Amino acid sequence: MCLAIPARIVQLDGDHAIADAMGNRWQIRTTLTPEVQLGDLVLVHAGYAISTVEEAEAKETWELLKQIQMPSDEITTGFEDLAKGGGDA
Repeated sequence: MCLAIPARIVQLDGDHAIADAMGNRWQIRTTLTPEVQLGDLVLVHAGYAISTVEEAEAKETWELLKQIQMPSDEITTGFEDLAKGGGDA
């Protein structure tokens, strides 16, 4: 499954940009969205801004991502159990 994340363009130089989503920043390309400007919200997938997005939609998505986020000490992959000989493998 693929997921595009809404992010705000915080730096823009030609088709190279820095996008910020919830405090995470990535270098992205705006080749597919040449109309974007500094401050615009875009959907980022595989390092490319693939479309612009409205502020309300971006905020809704960020809120949903916060709801599913767990502290890293609560995240387990199950590999620890497998290494100990347990699990369903």
